[in-house]
Amino acid sequence: MKVLVLISTIDDRIKAVPKVLLPEENGVGYVIVWQKTDDGHCSLDNVLCTMERGDVRVIEMEGKGLCRSRNRAVTAALESLSDSLEDAVFVIADDDEQLMPEAFQRIRTVYEQDPKLDSALFRLRSSSDGTYFKDYPDKEVIYGFHPRSYYPCSWEMTFRSRVWQTELRFDERFGLGAEFLCAGEEDVLLTDMQCKGFCIKIIPEDIGYTEPITTGSRQLDDCVLRSKGAVYGYRLSLAAAFFRSLREACSLAVKNGVGPLQLFCHIWSGVRYIRS
Repeated sequence: MKVLVLISTIDDRIKAVPKVLLPEENGVGYVIVWQKTDDGHCSLDNVLCTMERGDVRVIEMEGKGLCRSRNRAVTAALESLSDSLEDAVFVIADDDEQLMPEAFQRIRTVYEQDPKLDSALFRLRSSSDGTYFKDYPDKEVIYGFHPRSYYPCSWEMTFRSRVWQTELRFDERFGLGAEFLCAGEEDVLLTDMQCKGFCIKIIPEDIGYTEPITTGSRQLDDCVLRSKGAVYGYRLSLAAAFFRSLREACSLAVKNGVGPLQLFCHIWSGVRYIRS
């Protein structure tokens, strides 16, 4: 089973990508999408030379938008398959991630043991101290029944190639670099997958390390609040989104000692945006 690692990076952050690459391994490839927003990249020739390997493809892309980058990587990965029906696994990765040497074998084993599995969400540890930086289930769980405290991150996500052959993609209205919403793309993608009947599981297996700070962890940022509201508006009825937004605003207000009204207004603006 082929494994393709899809890495998104932007501007001079590409300098960190060689550290993400593991030694060449049979049946493993890397698709790197390098977004460029300025012209200051002449000094990166040496970095690009270190990635001139047979298992690495670097795609240059103008502009920004993390979901745009992820979608371009998916398209390139599908094009690289020898057959449209080939069974392969796509691994979503960031440019500051460190994959474990045994990661690919663990991923293959999970998919080979469960032919009906379409997407597996694995665990990563903090690269600073090796601990888990969020609550993971301690046993295999169907995503639709995940613990309330669990939230998905893109760099935990792996997919069979057949998921993307349905033309499912990340919603480019969400995520870093988007116009109005800086988070929530994982929730929306998984919601779309559930609607299509795909089998998604959370797997209690470690595959790597990453920095423990995510966009969604900045709870009081206006953009994060809007993104939460947009996810509610995308997944729920308008009435349910209203009450979910109100509950979240009150919960954040209590935790942070701030007034709930302004928080609610930001969250609700995300609901209105996504349903307009």
